[in-house]
Amino acid sequence: MKQQKTKNAGIFRPKPRKDPIRAAADYGIDIPMLIDNMARTPAERIRRHQIALETFRVLRRTKRV
Repeated sequence: MKQQKTKNAGIFRPKPRKDPIRAAADYGIDIPMLIDNMARTPAERIRRHQIALETFRVLRRTKRV
């Protein structure tokens, strides 16, 4: 655990930790979406990924025309 020295007494106190979920949300991660995805089975997450990937490929081909 990191410690920081206070100016007054030279006493070391633990640096307050930031909540990791708050840090992720501040970084831009959509926490509710992440929780919803983790509630799905791995097979369902793969299936949804495949659908999104195929949609992306179709849109990319359409853009080239």
